[in-house]
Amino acid sequence: MQQIPPRTLRLAFFFLMIPLVFLLLAGCNRSSPDEMVVEPSTQSAAASPAQPQGSPPQSLLPTATPTPAPLAGRIVLWHSWAEGDGDALAAILEMYRRAQPGVTVDTLYVAYPDLAQAYADAVAAGEGPDLLLAPVWWMDGLVSTGVVLPLDDLLSTSEMASYWPAALENFRWQGRLYGLPVHYELVSVFVNRSLAGSTAMPATLDEWLAQAQQSPSFGIGLYNNLYHLAWGLPAYGAPLFDENGVAVIDRQGDVPAFLRWLRTLSQTPGSYVDPDYGMLKDRFRKGEFAYFVDGPWAIDELRGAFGDNLAVALLPAGPFGPAQPWLSAEGVMLNPNRTGGQQQIALSFARFLTTAESGAQMAALGRRLPANRNAALGDDPLLQGFARQAMNAQPLPALPEMAQAWGYGGDMFIKVVDGNADPVATVIETAALINDANGK
Repeated sequence: MQQIPPRTLRLAFFFLMIPLVFLLLAGCNRSSPDEMVVEPSTQSAAASPAQPQGSPPQSLLPTATPTPAPLAGRIVLWHSWAEGDGDALAAILEMYRRAQPGVTVDTLYVAYPDLAQAYADAVAAGEGPDLLLAPVWWMDGLVSTGVVLPLDDLLSTSEMASYWPAALENFRWQGRLYGLPVHYELVSVFVNRSLAGSTAMPATLDEWLAQAQQSPSFGIGLYNNLYHLAWGLPAYGAPLFDENGVAVIDRQGDVPAFLRWLRTLSQTPGSYVDPDYGMLKDRFRKGEFAYFVDGPWAIDELRGAFGDNLAVALLPAGPFGPAQPWLSAEGVMLNPNRTGGQQQIALSFARFLTTAESGAQMAALGRRLPANRNAALGDDPLLQGFARQAMNAQPLPALPEMAQAWGYGGDMFIKVVDGNADPVATVIETAALINDANGK
């Protein structure tokens, strides 16, 4: 399990349509309740012993649509949601209880550091819960050990369209879908409006740097790690990997130019590109610079410091196009040991957990960004700001090769920004190290 960024450091897709509607009454054709079914008859109405004389032919009577049997049973969900997340989960569970009174959902809280291993061990032993709430960071291990169920055959096209595409792609691993996204995270720009004033957020990275050079109060704080800086790769025209998992940052775009931009920013008074996340957030809270790139996990703390002076703005574009941060999601996954009716009940709850109605609860109580694109965010301008950034975002690369990219990719930024390494040589070296480690 690789290291993950703060909050993603701490801490979907199952479907709320019940396939039981496909049960047919023996010998009946399916039709809508209001539809008249006309079929050719091989005998006259008078010849039918079951039909009274003078009554309409049976083939002209409305055909009843079978009513799905209500669900009944008990399922178990393991999770590590607490505080606002826990409040949202409790509200969703109550909503589901009213919708499916015959189903009991038992939940078990497992501490975040222990959840993945405890779940994998239990499923491997033929036990474990019916459902797991887990972040995308664990996909490699969960899929490789065979403890999550592929969902491709259980989703309709319309269901897939209800999610933010980048959130859904988070749970597609080597071409197969293993989870439904519940909520997502990504980075954007927090703005201290008491320092930035009425100045419009610069549209380009060059303009942003020029503004920071005007005054330390316009300074920028960037957490120097791969997750927090990945938005700059597409802004400078470079994917990290190609479709075969080969690192190509040395072959496409101009990553060295991005590294030079970062180094220049770090040398600008009042601005920081630093691997000390706590220091950066503390300086921003104290009002030492106007802009801080971070994720929605910091909303509550920063809102407490700035109140209405806090805003969220889009990351500025680079010379090759918009900045596109990585979008990482948390989702719901299904135990592959569950079959038949038990699987259907688990699937019902997984779908319910990812509806727009459930997403609204996550936004209101958990301050989360729902993966369902139809979920209401309420009147929170900060969540709305991150949702706007999500329209320009890429899914976190769902590749086994990412395990090697975290360390080597993160080192690339530190070598150039802090160690004054040559940007061109460092990009070439980084790609080679990632590919060598992955046997590419």
